[in-house]
Amino acid sequence: MNARRRRSRHLTALLALLALAAGSLAVGSAADAATVRTKVFELNACDQFGRDPACDSTAAQRADVVASSVLTAGSDVVTLQEVCRYTYDRLLQRLGTAWHGTFFPTVTIGDDRCAPGARSWGVALLVRAAAPTNVTATLLPNPLGESERRYLLCGDVVLGTAVRVCSSHFSVQSAASAEQVTAVGSRLATHASGGGAAILGVDANIDVRACAAAAALRPLYSSTFGGTSTTGCQTGTGVMVEADQARTGGDGTYDAPTCGTRKCDYVFFTRNRWAADHRGVTTSLWVSDHRVLRGQATLSW
Repeated sequence: MNARRRRSRHLTALLALLALAAGSLAVGSAADAATVRTKVFELNACDQFGRDPACDSTAAQRADVVASSVLTAGSDVVTLQEVCRYTYDRLLQRLGTAWHGTFFPTVTIGDDRCAPGARSWGVALLVRAAAPTNVTATLLPNPLGESERRYLLCGDVVLGTAVRVCSSHFSVQSAASAEQVTAVGSRLATHASGGGAAILGVDANIDVRACAAAAALRPLYSSTFGGTSTTGCQTGTGVMVEADQARTGGDGTYDAPTCGTRKCDYVFFTRNRWAADHRGVTTSLWVSDHRVLRGQATLSW
């Protein structure tokens, strides 16, 4: 065999190896893409022992019941409002060492609803992951001068990939909650514009089933929403999708009421990062006057 023919065969073999390597890299790149089912537990804890008959369990009882419910459901994220720091600390202890979180007080209380001498009450988030970093508590508008200030509490966590997890509690009065929704929607839109993934668990105090009231939530939703039929009555201007969605046999698009017959608690995901398989269901816990909202969706990266 002459030298020219040997060089030709060597070149052919080299090209075949390069093609094989390129194919392997392509397969590897596809395999590098990953997904994870994200499960969120949202609850207005109603830490009101001695003040509200509908929430008349002790903080210790509340923490134990919530912990059991979270673990049974296999939740990854917990967002809470109206929760005592005492309850938060006990809940974190009951969940175990795999869980971490952050708490932020919204008002100093003057009674023993939490525990004798315990006066810290506010919002919290917990994750089955390493401790949240870059934790911020953003003060929201307070046009009515309420004594309890409203905050957006957020932290960065790793749930397979980086996720911004937030908890908030909007005012009951629409004159205040509408401004708070706008502020939160703006921050989440900014985060999403850079490709970021975010979760928001919130007691919005707005019933999305009432079309006129639902208009205030437009800065959060990325598409049509609201009402009790499968056709939404509002169109959003934001970047989020809600965990709840139309299901066969339900009474419409929003069939997971959380406070009586109303729907005022929500789990939101940034639309650009979670699949359209999001859903939400509610279950009762005797420790609160709100129902637990369990939202889940598939996160990809």
